[in-house]
Amino acid sequence: MIKVIGIQFNSSLKTYDFKPGRHKTNINDYVVVETVQGIEIGRVIYIDKEISAKEMEEPHKEIMRIADEKDIKRWEKMRQDGLELVGLFREKVAELKLDMKPITVEYSFDGERIIFYFTAENRVDFRELIKVLSRAVNKQVVMRQIGPRDEAKLLGGYGICGQPVCCVRFLTQAESVSMDMAREQYEMNVNANKVTGLCGRLMCCLAFEEPEKKKGKTK
Repeated sequence: MIKVIGIQFNSSLKTYDFKPGRHKTNINDYVVVETVQGIEIGRVIYIDKEISAKEMEEPHKEIMRIADEKDIKRWEKMRQDGLELVGLFREKVAELKLDMKPITVEYSFDGERIIFYFTAENRVDFRELIKVLSRAVNKQVVMRQIGPRDEAKLLGGYGICGQPVCCVRFLTQAESVSMDMAREQYEMNVNANKVTGLCGRLMCCLAFEEPEKKKGKTK
């Protein structure tokens, strides 16, 4: 068995496994890792997970280091620099009349590339957009399409409970939620405003409440 830790990045609900190597990590530590997108900073979601060699589709990389104050400050600056390009992103999308919704922009931690996040209902040919943005920023441009729940995680906000949305606070994967859960919990009197989250999808918390609802029925 091999011990791994789970790392979540700012742009996604998905959690990725890495080897801790010689580093002792704790939950909520920030670590510097090498990914297919370059050097990035992520947050530790879980530790000491054991997996067998058979479960590994490919060898897991070790984290490079635990992020220090200098790393965190650089990361925060890169994120702020990316936000300053959102206006440019929207402008160019409008000029090219592309059927896509710009969400946010981030620099990679190593500063080598800039990632432009967007949502779209259908496939979008953004080749010309990449050329235009590359000339404007003089960096390698990466276009990344995300789903509604990842959009909610990136932008944040508050749910009807008055708390920050769950995908920002603690979720490590998108929950599977059905209308049957909503009907069960609201006893068939389902109001769309009550069960729809900021992302426009059914609220993830419906899945949290489902086991308790079933438990109550069996008593």
